[in-house]
Amino acid sequence: MNKKLMSILSMLLILSMVFVGCAKKEAPSTDSTDVPKDAKGELKVSLVVAGGLGDRSFYDSSNAGLEMAKEKLGIEGKVLECKNDPSLYGDQLIQASNISDVVVVVGFEFYDVIKEVAQEFPDKKYIYIDNTVEGVDNITCIDYMENEGSFLAGALAAMATNDTNIKGMNEEAKVGMVGGMDIPVVRNFQVGYEAGAKYVNPDVKVETIFAGDFEDPAKGKESALALYAKGVDIVFQVAGKTGEGVFEAAKDVNQYAIGVDTDQRFINPDAIVASMTKGIALSIYESIDRIQKGEFKSGSIYKYGINENGVDVAFGTEDMKQIVTEDMIKKVNEIKEKIKTGEITVPEAK
Repeated sequence: MNKKLMSILSMLLILSMVFVGCAKKEAPSTDSTDVPKDAKGELKVSLVVAGGLGDRSFYDSSNAGLEMAKEKLGIEGKVLECKNDPSLYGDQLIQASNISDVVVVVGFEFYDVIKEVAQEFPDKKYIYIDNTVEGVDNITCIDYMENEGSFLAGALAAMATNDTNIKGMNEEAKVGMVGGMDIPVVRNFQVGYEAGAKYVNPDVKVETIFAGDFEDPAKGKESALALYAKGVDIVFQVAGKTGEGVFEAAKDVNQYAIGVDTDQRFINPDAIVASMTKGIALSIYESIDRIQKGEFKSGSIYKYGINENGVDVAFGTEDMKQIVTEDMIKKVNEIKEKIKTGEITVPEAK
């Protein structure tokens, strides 16, 4: 009898241990917003850029967004540069996908390869900056309304050209633009710039040259000098690192330029009158913040225009002497408000 009792007690003990062990195992989460994290609980994010950091423009702005997220959101971040080598686009994206939960991709050059890689890593989230891909569930796109920002830049350029308070070197109102390459995003800058200039002065002439490169300051300088030689006295650069050559040309011929993507007046405050800025850093930071909060809509397109603080015009820091007048800045701000309210509809080309 004692042996039988002992046997029953042993079986009950074993069963109780099994039930306790099962109770400790939690069912896997089915929340589609969950993102894997490392042992410390930090979200791993990789930034992959087609070119390289140090352009003081597009790529540096994207890195600023990653750095902001590292500081304020506690993520783990890594940058992978492709240095404009097409053979690295796929390799760097795959490496980023292997080491990170979220991959931020910067550069129109990735348009085809990101679609292929994203399908190989369906559990990873991809944020494609400044381009749009549709139909891939784990690719979310950030699309900037650069036409709205360049409308402001064009309006400012038309006000500044020939203004006697600035220089007034040419009799004919003529402004210019140097684009990195003839691609949809740059054409969207162009159409907004022309529309803004003609909004202020219907008779202004707008000259554009595409340098054919985003990484060659020598081509930027050559293009800008050609524009200045045609009577243009202010050139808007939409060419990344190539645009640094535009600034050099402006300085050499004692003319003016407008920067892009970030506030670039610090590069040469005597030649750069203002910059059309894109909220690249802001949009990357906000996207990562949405992911952490579970509010991120994967596979969608987030638009960043004037109303979303995605584009604007910057005039440098307070310690910099302004080249343009206070009245011009006031008029630019008035035009910005009209775009916000819909009184002005800005054309687009993408």
